[in-house]
Amino acid sequence: MSAFLGHIHYWLYKKIQLLVERENLILEKTRRVVDDLADELHEISIDTYGAPIDAATPLEDIIDHNNIHGWLSGQINVASVREAAFIKDMLDTNSGDDAVLVVAAILDAFAVQGKACGTVAKESLEDVNAPSIYNALQNFYVNGMPCDGGDQIVEDSTHTFTWVGDHRLQAPYWRTAGIDPQFMQLAYQTWFEAFVKEIAPEFELLTTDDGAQRLYTIQRVQV
Repeated sequence: MSAFLGHIHYWLYKKIQLLVERENLILEKTRRVVDDLADELHEISIDTYGAPIDAATPLEDIIDHNNIHGWLSGQINVASVREAAFIKDMLDTNSGDDAVLVVAAILDAFAVQGKACGTVAKESLEDVNAPSIYNALQNFYVNGMPCDGGDQIVEDSTHTFTWVGDHRLQAPYWRTAGIDPQFMQLAYQTWFEAFVKEIAPEFELLTTDDGAQRLYTIQRVQV
């Protein structure tokens, strides 16, 4: 059965596994702030959108071999919406000092995973430049299916790589979950910043917004 699975399917599955792992990391960190409430809200998101896959399960043992593309696309949708819904409930349910600590815990989860992925990515990074860092980043975070098309590139040079930060492939999941897209943009920005800093300290991720367009830029640090 596994003969029908190619590199791209395992590539996507790994990113789905990372998405599930980040959801669990958010649960772990918010649990330290609000105890059982985090588990209760997480169970609600599971009841509503479906249980996470077991990230330790081999792809060939879990995928629908008669609908490979549909299964992968469905898992991206379920995991993305469930994570966003869980985060929304955590933000909506807490107030005061707890709210501040919950926000910090969620963003810390994104930062921790971004750094961990950067650590893995730099082991195989041969040419350290802005485009190669961007390409490495694409191996770790869910950015739709290959057939969905990629980001809109604005600048592509050795020292600077810029793309439109509209999160067009993530935004539909956020709308389904009903979460404030600005918070999710901040969370992803936190992930990107930690990834870039870890994979190549001589580069940084910059975010600019002129009111009409939001941009992400991977840029060599000026010395």
